[in-house]
Formats: sequence, C-alpha cells, structure tokens
Amino acid sequence: MASLKETLAEKIPVWRRETASLIRNHGQRVISEVTLEQIFKGLRGVLAIPCDTSYVDPEKGLLIRGVPVLDLIDRSPEEVFFLLCTGEFPDGAALRDLQADINRRAKVPYYVWNTIHSMPDDTHPMVLLSLSMLAMQRESVFVKRYNEGMRREDHWEATLEDALDIIARLPVVAAGIYRLKILKEPRISPMANKSWVENLSRMLGVRDDEGHFRRFLNRFAIAHSDHEGANASVLTSRLADSTLCNLYYSLSAAMNCLSGPLHGLANQEMVKFVKQILSEFGRVPSDEQLSDYVWAHISSRKVVPGFGHAVLRQADPRFLAMQEIGREVAMEEPVYQVVERLSEVVPPLLIRQGKAKNPYANIDGISGAMLYHFGIRSLNFYTVMFSTAQSLGICAQLIINRALFGAIIRPRSVTTDWLKGQVGDIRTE
Repeated sequence: MASLKETLAEKIPVWRRETASLIRNHGQRVISEVTLEQIFKGLRGVLAIPCDTSYVDPEKGLLIRGVPVLDLIDRSPEEVFFLLCTGEFPDGAALRDLQADINRRAKVPYYVWNTIHSMPDDTHPMVLLSLSMLAMQRESVFVKRYNEGMRREDHWEATLEDALDIIARLPVVAAGIYRLKILKEPRISPMANKSWVENLSRMLGVRDDEGHFRRFLNRFAIAHSDHEGANASVLTSRLADSTLCNLYYSLSAAMNCLSGPLHGLANQEMVKFVKQILSEFGRVPSDEQLSDYVWAHISSRKVVPGFGHAVLRQADPRFLAMQEIGREVAMEEPVYQVVERLSEVVPPLLIRQGKAKNPYANIDGISGAMLYHFGIRSLNFYTVMFSTAQSLGICAQLIINRALFGAIIRPRSVTTDWLKGQVGDIRTE
C-alpha cells in the first residue's frame, strides 16, 4: 500500500472534484435554517461545518470515518491518524513507514524547553503547552513554502509536513511539562523504536509493569482523537486555519479554547466532584446516600460533570471502553468506585428531573478518574492529555481543509434591533 502522503495525493483530486460538483450543481440548496433562539444560544444544532473525519450518531455514538469508535479503540493512534486523513487503514508497510517518520521528527527544539523553564512554577500546564506550540511555529514548513510562492494546490502537502512534526513532538512536550513542572523531575527522551503511545507512556514516567497504563493511554488517545468539526476547540482551530495561518497557530488556538470550564475541563471537574463526595462521607457512600447527595446537587440547579451529551442519546461507547479497563485494574481505587456508582445512580435522577436529553455518563465521566488511578494526580494536567490526543483529529481535518481550498470562515453578524424588526417585536421592556 502507498504511504500516507501518496494515498492523500491519490484521493485529494477526487475529493476536489466531488466538492466542486456539489457547489456547482447544488450551491443554492438550503441545507439548514437558524432560529432566533439558536442565534442567541451558541448556534446549537445549526448545520454549518463540513467534516468527513468523524460523526456522532445519536444512537451509535462516535463514528470515525464511518467506523464505530469501539471497533477502533485498540488500534494504534498512528493507524487512526492514517484513517482520519484518508478514509483507509494503512497496511503493515505503510504503518511502519508512518511510525518511523513520526519517530524521526520527535526532537523538540531547544528553545521550547528554554521557554518552559523560564515560566513561573505555578504557570498552568495548558499555558505551557500553548506557548510551546506558538514557539515551534518558526519551524513551520507551510510558512517557509508559502513565503517562497507555493501554489494553492500544494498547501496540503506543507500542512501535512507541519502536522507530522506536531504529532511527533506534542507527546514529548506534554510529558516534559509533566515531568519538569509538576513532578520537578528530569524529562525522559523518546526512543526511536517505540510507538507513539509507548513513548508517551514511558516519557510520563508512570510505572507500568503489566502494560495497563499503555493500554489505557491508547484508548484515551483514540477516544479523544476526533469528535466532529464544530465542537468548540476544533471549530476554533478551523476558524484560525481558514485565515491561512499555519498549523501551529491553529493548534494553539484550539488549546486555548479547550481550557475553558464549559469545554475541556469536564474530566477534572468530575474528579473534583468525586473527591467532594468522598470528603463529605469519609468513604465511598452507599447507593442511597449517593442518590440523596446527587439529587440535592441537581435540585440546587448544579450540573453533575461527566454526564450528558449534545448529540448522543445512548450510553457513550467511549465511556464503556474506559470502564472495561477500569473494572479490570481500578476497582480498589475509591475515586473509581464512586465513578462506577455514579454511572448507575445518576441517570435515573436526571430522567426524574426531566431536563437532560441524555442522562448517561460520557467520556469525561471516567477519563479523569482513570488518570487519577494511574497516579497522575495533578488535575490541571488532564486537559494537556486531552489536547495531545485531540491533535490527531485536528491535524487530519486541517490537512483536508487545505486540500479542498477551504474558504475563510466569515458569517455575518446582526444587531438585536435588526432581529426585533425581523420578528415584529418593538417592545422595549
């Protein structure tokens, strides 16, 4: 089978013809409408962003290139990145070529470490990750070739080069931040004969004699790799990318967005919630005690972190993938025990309350507890792990966006008075 670049070179002309045909033949077709409420409430449900890498089916859950995530969960991140980019799995030779290419690119420039060392010890890990991404933008192949007069048709090739550099270096940077700034210990360098997950695991320094942590990390990476094209952080990356800035700027923008408490912090908020429960009762509470506690919590109009989903209407398959490992290795951990009980106790209460469209636990309801079990106790670092995995999907989406000549994203804005005029509402109270 052809390499990743060769496979993309074969597919991109086909994708370009398909997209051009759709626009030429059906460009004026109305696909989605927007209500006034949607305008004021985050455009929830408005169809506006094309994304072929993944799709969330309300009943089946996350599909990556049409494949259910549970069918991919133990594939390597390199395989899934190839799939995200091309819609095909690599054969053995193509996978080995991709892994070797990533390993060759894994050396992080010295000035990135200088930047990290220069920051105060209490700097948030996501700030360090975003700063590192911005610092590395001077390495951008896209910028160099664009300044040399690169053809628009070749933008995707330079973006692919940047993507491979980023995917290779981001685990090194993330693990380095953890070792240097959180553990106050020397960083661990990657090894050329190790896979993406194997290197990330060993660079974090988590003891893993039986390989449980590597297996968890692999599933964590796949589960967080891609989640459609319009969630807040991915959409932010696509908005930045549409200006023809380089991939480093786009990833940094996504990281900054992921840091918000309404988006990427849910996994650490879940662990905080569980620790509050353990502190309240001094132990793992009974189901009856837990039910009373959660009911009082939601009755006071507070959210239970790690539950619900904007699209999904069934149990999150990604939660189930994590739960399988958790039940094997973490059942003695009180934090995980509470997570298990919450997954049973909370859904009936949310149904009883009547507000949640999906009462089931999502990936954030367990991923943080698993990181906690494996000894990563700095909750501020969890979003760094999320972002490192998410880079796989963002890079794939932005390679494709460049290949298909994505236009700058520039919707119109309107005033509230204009909206009042449209609905005939002239009241001022």
